[in-house]
Amino acid sequence: MKNLIYLCLAFCMATTVGFAQKITDKDLQGTWNLVALDALSSQGIYLDLANNDVKFSEEVQAQAPAEALAQAKESMAPTIDMLKQMKMIVNGNEIKQSVPGDEQTGIYSIVNEGEMQKLKIIYADGTDDNVEFYMKDKKLHVNLGEDGLFIYAKE
Repeated sequence: MKNLIYLCLAFCMATTVGFAQKITDKDLQGTWNLVALDALSSQGIYLDLANNDVKFSEEVQAQAPAEALAQAKESMAPTIDMLKQMKMIVNGNEIKQSVPGDEQTGIYSIVNEGEMQKLKIIYADGTDDNVEFYMKDKKLHVNLGEDGLFIYAKE
């Protein structure tokens, strides 16, 4: 019986790994709009741009009075409006990231590190980024560490 359970478990793990797909260059092509910024773990805030909503971590909610949180939400409206205009355009191996008043262009490549994938970007000004990314619920998640998890939907 134990062997049967281990065999079933091994089979399930093997099929799960087998069906896990890596993101390809083809998957990234097109225009991506920022729909959310998840900085709950680093800053205690989640910006839901699609619904014009701000959510706070339980820790932040426990430390701040409801009035202060409501005021903070209200004061973030201009930031949400600006972030809603943030786009990432991928064409071939070129990538362009833009927010009103600022645009960065560069060349990207996909780097596979075990189960993790990273975007290696070399910008036109010579700077570079190497960031983890993945697809979940048809949305592109780009992990910028302390700056948060940027979540994009394809246009």
